[in-house]
Amino acid sequence: MESLDASATLRWSGFHGRIEGTSGALDVATATQAELGGPGGQSNPEELFSAALANCFPSTLTGMARARGVELGEIETVVSTRLAWGDGSHHHLSEATLHTTVSSPAPEAQVRELIADAEAHCPVCQAIAGRVALRVTADVAAG
Repeated sequence: MESLDASATLRWSGFHGRIEGTSGALDVATATQAELGGPGGQSNPEELFSAALANCFPSTLTGMARARGVELGEIETVVSTRLAWGDGSHHHLSEATLHTTVSSPAPEAQVRELIADAEAHCPVCQAIAGRVALRVTADVAAG
């Protein structure tokens, strides 16, 4: 079985931190959100999660397309996540919405099938399945 390992380190003090990935490419200042009593103004876990999903989904999609010989053009993916709390519950990720726009010369039905398969196989989608409401929508453009 092949595998890929990835890691990140967060150094935190008070309401601020800095997260760095072992690749050297990730270096992000973080802070507790203002809504949770922190200063806000820097990245936070929900934004980083949104970024992870926005990156993982098209990566999965393009890998599957390559394996099936389906040509894809430009892909834009926008992810929004919601942190909820109240009614005696601690804050938790309650939902995520992913909208992707895919350009492809392939038939739209074939691209939509790839999109559905990517949702089922994307590691980040799998990680939240059954725990966080995920809604995936897509536009497919001839390209």
